[in-house]
Amino acid sequence: MYSHLHPTTGRPSYAGYLRIPDLMSLQHPLTPPDDLRTFRAEHFFIVIHQCSELLLRQTILELDAAVECLATPDGDVEDWLESVSRATDCMVTLRQHVELLGRLQVECFAAFRQRLGTASGAQSAHFRRLRTILGMNGDGPGPLFEGYLRLLDRSGRVLAELVAGGLRGDPMFRMSQALAELAQGVWSWQTTHVHVVTRMIGDRPGTGGTTGLEYLTSRLHTPFPQLWAARAEAHARHEQTRSSHAETHGVPVA
Repeated sequence: MYSHLHPTTGRPSYAGYLRIPDLMSLQHPLTPPDDLRTFRAEHFFIVIHQCSELLLRQTILELDAAVECLATPDGDVEDWLESVSRATDCMVTLRQHVELLGRLQVECFAAFRQRLGTASGAQSAHFRRLRTILGMNGDGPGPLFEGYLRLLDRSGRVLAELVAGGLRGDPMFRMSQALAELAQGVWSWQTTHVHVVTRMIGDRPGTGGTTGLEYLTSRLHTPFPQLWAARAEAHARHEQTRSSHAETHGVPVA
């Protein structure tokens, strides 16, 4: 039986701690090894998706922790900010992984794509869970943003006024900024995926029985629409204030 402990020291080794032998045993391209170019391409495809699933798992772990932080009135805002910021960093890395998929040559992907059968990223349980946490299924703001709104309500403040104020040291404002950065990370990841799919297969149907590109574009959503509406309102308020100030002082508005 494989042990994660070093046989001499009895302590975890690098390979043992990270379960490297187990990890290296998880890539099984269906392309015959004698077709080396296609084999390497499929191996690349598998590695990118496995890494993406691990990153999604970590993102969910962080966001679940953030939700839990605000489950009680005395939740730690700094812990919340740390978790959401780390989740955002994961989304940035996920986008970079999708960009890597664009390195696959069209003919190489076409050579092994039929071997995927009905396997599709649309079946990812981690992706579905992420959409639920972020409220991207059209059934409410999702638990992450709901927790923030509850905290905002307890503070007696209004989202648009908070965003318009823009006080850098204000924890609630910092949280709104962190949510905006997370939402932008999610959006960038999704749109990059659409671009890569367009480049690789055009408008061909997806392997999971979806309409492919049409399905992906229909699923494009930016999390936290209330936040973006508040930011738009704040922008309008600033423009109105600036115009009023200019009219009062006779200054032309650019």
